[in-house]
Amino acid sequence: MGKSKIKSVQNNGTYQSKFDNSTMYTFEIQLEDGSVGEVSAKSENRWKEGDEVEYILTASNYGNKMKLNRPDFTPGNSTSTSGGGSYSDRQDIIVNEWAIGRALEWEMNQKSPTKVDIRQAIALAKQLKKYALDLDNVDLTLGNEEFEN
Repeated sequence: MGKSKIKSVQNNGTYQSKFDNSTMYTFEIQLEDGSVGEVSAKSENRWKEGDEVEYILTASNYGNKMKLNRPDFTPGNSTSTSGGGSYSDRQDIIVNEWAIGRALEWEMNQKSPTKVDIRQAIALAKQLKKYALDLDNVDLTLGNEEFEN
């Protein structure tokens, strides 16, 4: 996910949404880092020059498509600043919670609950998080000794 500011916004017209038949507005957005793509929005003034955005750019047969979010946007909240922190901060917290939960589950299945070593569980959680964030580059030749302190 990239982060930049909007340099220019060009209105490209409207269309009817297939989902709720509402009017959707399309724009060609150019960012200060040089990225350019088409964005759809439910309002004409959703994006303006100078807005700081996090974006994902995807190439398609019809040109570059861009998904934009404000850095402090959290899906599901009606106010963009509620809860504090950015979307990527929240994603990091979710991955941490998942890794810790799986590591504790593993430890409890290996030993009696009274003998669980929290340091061992945290070491495993760090490895699980690392793997989850970069699964394509995991070295499959590693043995269990990697999880030992």
